[in-house]
Amino acid sequence: SGGERGAARGGTPSSAPPPAHFHSAAAKRLLQKFVVDAAGVEKKGGEGAPNQSSRGEEGGAFASGVESFEGEGGRRVERHTKLGVTIDFGKPLVFQVGHLRDTYQDWVHRPEVGKPRFFGSDVLENFSKTRWWVVPIVWLPVAAYCYWLSIQRCRGMALPDGGTGTSTSTSSASVGVDESRMSDFASPSLCERLVPFCFIFGVLFWSLVEYSVHRFFFHVQTSNYWWNTLHFLFHGCHHKFPMDDMRLVMPPAGAVPIVMMVYGTEYLMFGYELAAVALAGSLSGYVVYDMIHYHCHFSEFTNKYEWLRRIRSSHMHHHYVDATRGFGISTPTWDVVLGTQKKQKGETKTRFSQSDAAPIANAIAAAGGAANKAIIRGKKAN
Repeated sequence: SGGERGAARGGTPSSAPPPAHFHSAAAKRLLQKFVVDAAGVEKKGGEGAPNQSSRGEEGGAFASGVESFEGEGGRRVERHTKLGVTIDFGKPLVFQVGHLRDTYQDWVHRPEVGKPRFFGSDVLENFSKTRWWVVPIVWLPVAAYCYWLSIQRCRGMALPDGGTGTSTSTSSASVGVDESRMSDFASPSLCERLVPFCFIFGVLFWSLVEYSVHRFFFHVQTSNYWWNTLHFLFHGCHHKFPMDDMRLVMPPAGAVPIVMMVYGTEYLMFGYELAAVALAGSLSGYVVYDMIHYHCHFSEFTNKYEWLRRIRSSHMHHHYVDATRGFGISTPTWDVVLGTQKKQKGETKTRFSQSDAAPIANAIAAAGGAANKAIIRGKKAN
């Protein structure tokens, strides 16, 4: 018994039962694959585990009409009898999953263990994988360059071809400066003073981008073949195989369209001179987000600090209990503001309160407002 083991180690015997630990139905289904018998022999299968998606629903469209069995070579095969569709986990998956049609969303939110092959082509297969450290190596230098670029633009020295002039007093004809793109500020020093504030805004703005992309793009409801296939490539694969460390962070090529949309938005907000530094802040926020996301899944680092433990708990809830909540990873702010934060079973109050969300939401609004007012004043003075 626990008390006897404690006494044997020289401790004080205790008759108190160990604290209860909650497992979601999805987690229990995964654990079934590792059940051992009394002799310590692992039992194969787990097919008898409950059919439940992690979408806050019992069963769903996927709850019946599915047969799971061991195919040739020991690979797992699912036969969806109602659709006449077979999913062979031993073959490249990407072009199989679209055939699930209306049942795809329930299927993809039933987590599985493993790192399946996506493509038959080795080239495509390798491009679909990204190690976590690629994100900071690629994007932090870009962020540093964007910060420097805004300073140069504030000084009116940025050239159309990416070079720099030798002096702001040098004629535009001699250095090739496009006068229509020169700084609109009366004083370059005013523009430069706004650079760090726009950087901070960019970091905070990323939290809203992160939430919006995750909720409205990565969790869009799909049902036809090609939309299912694209969804699986961009995000569905992470929900289906959350322990696949090579497909957790976004490949740089896949992130480029999002980065360009963020830059376009910040260009409209801050103009030619300061858009680049705002993007630098957003890219820095993106790197922090992906590092937190990775450590939530694959390290104990997030257990060292209470705020990271809460983020990890919320994200695991998103994966294994209810995928319709907990879209923010680097911060719970927007989940709280928009009512999608994690709720504990039997709780009437969420772990995160409005007071947690208010500082960041207010900071984003204040930083954006102050920067825009300063830009307007600077341009009027000119």
